[in-house]
Amino acid sequence: MFNGNNTTDGWVLEKNCRPEWPRWTCLTANVCGLCSTAIWFIVLLPQVWKNFRRRSVRGLSVLWASANFTASLINLFFVFLYVKVPLYSQISAVYSPVLELALLVQFLLYGTQSRKEKVIFAAGCLLLWGAVVTIEIVFHLEDFVEYAAITLWSIETFPQVILNMRLQSTSGQATSSVAIAMVGKTTDFLATNGLVMPLQYVIMRYFSTSVAYVNGIQVAYYYGNDFVEQDRKLKSENGIDSLKARYVNEMPNTEMKMAKEVKNVLDRTDKLRCNTFENCARVTCICIFVVLLAGCVVGFCLNLDSFYGLFGPIFICSVLLAAKCYIFHCNSKSYEVRNLLN
Repeated sequence: MFNGNNTTDGWVLEKNCRPEWPRWTCLTANVCGLCSTAIWFIVLLPQVWKNFRRRSVRGLSVLWASANFTASLINLFFVFLYVKVPLYSQISAVYSPVLELALLVQFLLYGTQSRKEKVIFAAGCLLLWGAVVTIEIVFHLEDFVEYAAITLWSIETFPQVILNMRLQSTSGQATSSVAIAMVGKTTDFLATNGLVMPLQYVIMRYFSTSVAYVNGIQVAYYYGNDFVEQDRKLKSENGIDSLKARYVNEMPNTEMKMAKEVKNVLDRTDKLRCNTFENCARVTCICIFVVLLAGCVVGFCLNLDSFYGLFGPIFICSVLLAAKCYIFHCNSKSYEVRNLLN
């Protein structure tokens, strides 16, 4: 039940306090909430810049971007029509859909779909958004629009996570955007679990934070699986190797053998050093995200005051397992088709 100390008077850092908890927990949770609000101002900037720099949205899910914008659009009208929120929340409500719309425009500009497919998708989105805004303005269905936004924010990262599983790569995502999102989701979760919040917000924070951590694990696990960068690196290395080979071929036989041995030793040493460091960093990041995921489950169960919170991770695992099975089935079918053609 939503019965926290949520008065309109008093200090901003003493809102929605848990009466049975120490005062410092309330202050900390509210500070986390303010920090997360500030973080969402910059979280998509690295992603938008990366797309612009490479003129591509390869590796990004348009469903993720669409769900994100739709939820922000609903929240924009919800904030100004139904509830009274602080100024920083109003600014965030306006700023977020603008940046997310810029991301959707990049899909139209850089996507590999045909013009007809882009037009159909854009028309469908415009119809959906028009209907949503009409419902909010005309019918004033407060509960409906609130739950619609919360549902979209809860599942928004699933399409991107599933796409990463299919591609076996997170090269389309800006690593800095994912890292910033991890910090923002963590402060979000701390704020929600440290304060008395409505049940729907508790559920939203759990799912959005947990799936975001899964995305973070993918970034750490798939890091370096970038075919574009690998091809560019190979071309560069081949060019350097060709110059080295041309130079080595002009040397006497004895010096040539010594140069080759030295080069092989140095290459093996550098590769071993780089691989060791990358693997240590990769394992460390994955372990941190696993611990944070476990913390999400514990916090969710404590907030619900019930073991029903365990259905949250079961649901997430079921979705990811079903997606993995579907991807495996599709890959098997593709392999069979290639064998028949050959």
